[in-house]
Amino acid sequence: MVSTILAEVFAFLIILFVLYKYVLPPLKAMTDKRAQEIEQQVEDSRKARERLEQAEAAYREAVENAQNDAARIRDDARADAQRIADEMRQKAEEEVERLRRRGEESLENARSQVVRELKTELGGHSTELAGRLVRQELQSDQAKKASVDSFLDELNRSASRN
Repeated sequence: MVSTILAEVFAFLIILFVLYKYVLPPLKAMTDKRAQEIEQQVEDSRKARERLEQAEAAYREAVENAQNDAARIRDDARADAQRIADEMRQKAEEEVERLRRRGEESLENARSQVVRELKTELGGHSTELAGRLVRQELQSDQAKKASVDSFLDELNRSASRN
């Protein structure tokens, strides 16, 4: 029995030696390789998560920048629209003022022309009327004498004043 136990222990030790020498190294290499693969996958996953977080941060920043740009563009457009409206209003006011001045000038020119025409016409009528009055006054001898006397009296009065 002791020899059986010793034979079994010896056989067991040989099996352990064979396992330790030939089976354990490839098994250890395989588990080490698998552990490295798992570590690599964990590292790749961590890097991917970091890239995802960076991409999300960049996305949020891009959205915020786009919103800011849109607000700035909208404000610029409003300012441009207000500036254009102010310029158009100013040009319209200038045009109205120019038209008003031109209308006033035209009205003044027309008034001056009417006054000249009226003076010319009035002068012609006055001359004609004066001519008629002089002819009437000078038709009779008595009227001629009274007219000459009146003229002489007027001369005397103006001479005495001076």
